[in-house]
Amino acid sequence: MLKEKVFRVLTRMFLPSLARNMEEEGTFKVFEGENAISNEEDYFRIEDRGADVTIVIFSGMDVLFAGEPRFEMRKQLAGLGHNTNLVFVRDLRRMAYHVAPDGQPTGLEYYTRKVKEICDQLGATHHVAMGASGGGSAAFYFGVRCGMDHVIGFAPAFPPTVWTGLGPQFHALFNFKKLFTRPTEYIEVVLVALSANVITHWCKKQLGDKEFFNVLAEYENASPRPRGTIFYGKYCKPDADQAKLVEHLPEIKLVPVATGRHNCPGHLKERGQLAPALHEEIRTVLRERGFAIAPNQPPSDRPMVETGTSSIPEHG
Repeated sequence: MLKEKVFRVLTRMFLPSLARNMEEEGTFKVFEGENAISNEEDYFRIEDRGADVTIVIFSGMDVLFAGEPRFEMRKQLAGLGHNTNLVFVRDLRRMAYHVAPDGQPTGLEYYTRKVKEICDQLGATHHVAMGASGGGSAAFYFGVRCGMDHVIGFAPAFPPTVWTGLGPQFHALFNFKKLFTRPTEYIEVVLVALSANVITHWCKKQLGDKEFFNVLAEYENASPRPRGTIFYGKYCKPDADQAKLVEHLPEIKLVPVATGRHNCPGHLKERGQLAPALHEEIRTVLRERGFAIAPNQPPSDRPMVETGTSSIPEHG
């Protein structure tokens, strides 16, 4: 597939850390029909703190993050002012959660069941789903199916046609004004458009006669609907187009970010604004639900070390 080959070349040229991450986790091999990591434990990290609030973080396809979203939000959520359990859900196959760890096209049912089981075991009374890009789409989809109270998405990619349609693909590739004035944004958008196309192609190939999930319909038909917050780059056309599709829904708050990047959490993080933005959204809803909130603290800059089923600060 030509687009897949172009995606690989551009990834290795401009995002070598992502390319290494995808090689290590076997993602490129998935596109070749081979197996990725199938150990279920590698797909989940759980921090049970005995809290009455659980935050479930869905990783995206990691196209712009080189795997960083796996645990990055843990650091950004530090100092929230209320104790929370944390659950990290990873899609190592990068098939938009449609394929289960064992390679079967039963991912939507599998992740729905697993997330419900984990949340039931943790026993919290308030649940927040979060994610960026494809992880943002997953947060809204599973947020509805698992009965979450609040969903926070950074540039969620639903429907995928905002990225994979002929118009968006053409605009991404031939936006020469952006190429010459903001080349970093141009490369980022092109990579996301190509990868979205590749992922969608392989998802449909894996799914056979199964339908690709319709996140918007799932949310619109929910009763009650979870509270929603969407951050998006207002100068990133596909993300701005996605925001327009949900602006009629009163439960969703739209937060435009002054960037042309799809990676708006990266943009916010570079400016020290990601943690405050997350804290504000979560704390506001918690206060409305009657939870006690202590004064928030700035996130810790201590490095993280992955161990077992959690990610913990490095000692010393």
